[in-house]
Amino acid sequence: MQTIPELDVIIVGARVAGSAAAIMLAQSGWRVLLLDKAAFPSDTISTHIVLSGGAQVLSRMGAMERLERAGGFRFSSMRTLGPGFDFHADLQAAGPDRRGLCLGREKMDAVMLELAGSFERVTIQQEFRMTDLVIEHDAVLGVRGEGRTGAREFHAPLVIGADGMRSSVAKIAEQRLRAFRRSEVPCARAYYYAYFEGVARDRLGDQLVTEFEASPGAGNLLCRCENDRVVAAAAFDANQMHSFRSEPGANLQRHLNESIAVGAMLAGARRASRVRSSGLLRNTYRDPVANGALLLGDCGLHVDPLFGQGHSMALISAEIACALLPACFSARGGKSLSAEAMAPFTARRDEVLMRHFRASERASRDLTLSATTLAAYRAASREQWAADEMIQFAQMSSEARFPSFRFARLMAQEARAA
Repeated sequence: MQTIPELDVIIVGARVAGSAAAIMLAQSGWRVLLLDKAAFPSDTISTHIVLSGGAQVLSRMGAMERLERAGGFRFSSMRTLGPGFDFHADLQAAGPDRRGLCLGREKMDAVMLELAGSFERVTIQQEFRMTDLVIEHDAVLGVRGEGRTGAREFHAPLVIGADGMRSSVAKIAEQRLRAFRRSEVPCARAYYYAYFEGVARDRLGDQLVTEFEASPGAGNLLCRCENDRVVAAAAFDANQMHSFRSEPGANLQRHLNESIAVGAMLAGARRASRVRSSGLLRNTYRDPVANGALLLGDCGLHVDPLFGQGHSMALISAEIACALLPACFSARGGKSLSAEAMAPFTARRDEVLMRHFRASERASRDLTLSATTLAAYRAASREQWAADEMIQFAQMSSEARFPSFRFARLMAQEARAA
């Protein structure tokens, strides 16, 4: 049986948020146990896009070079189009590298886990299914579960839930401690995606392309990924999901063909995978801290995939947590970190990410773009500086206020002209 050293942190969930947290905690000298029910490499249904803000976190933690070697594609510009708007911005302009990353989850998660495992202070147990939390005096003290060697129990001052939107950590703590207060908004759209081969470079180069409103609620995304494939994702009214999934391949192709521009970009290409679906989703906000426990990634903030924010939210929140945890450990008075000591994480996470979460939540409530959103997109189409500002916000690459005063003024002009 594997001997586990005395632990500082247990992380449940070893995909993007969990592995990133393990890497950054180990770099700071903490002893981490990283658990996951899967055996890696393991695929999962997910967006493939890491926006600029998340890509910068990957670079700072030393993961980006490995992800590029695994086939990760660095998109260096972004284009957004729809009825009455079409704008783009260069992500390689003067200043910090703002290129994003596109890579499938099977490779991305395996690379991140391998990097986490390269640190002596990280112990990894795959195929470990957490079944319960160890709770005493209204505080989480550890986890119980079943692994390759049978039933095990592990203790640490902090348990991090990074086990996805259907988090067992969050569910158990909610039931037993009434922790992790949440609010939810159903996503009005359903999402399907597939890989395509043979997409000509003169049709799609190094851009991330997002398209809206070819029909009410419709959205599309295109980007190159590993093995020179292109991932093509389609969004549509969730009420159409039942009929769509009767013939997903034919219906995805029809949806793309009826688009404004992305269908033409895929002309002559061949679908090289089965069509995958996200199912019906929700935007979920959770208060991310409880006595002895903290939530990262989709556990704490799960967003509509429409804007491709999920990976970047997970990475940014993990970096925030790992920067603040040393002070939380210093303030520890008992067996576990208190929710009060970790309150600065909630404040900082929400300060940085809630404007993006709210944008996703608003888009989830309605199938059509709001008048305000249309005015913003049309403003970005009028002036390059406005496109740069809009896409910098969309890429989550700056904490600068958006919209700026001059962008808001341009939006107002567009709204009056509509």
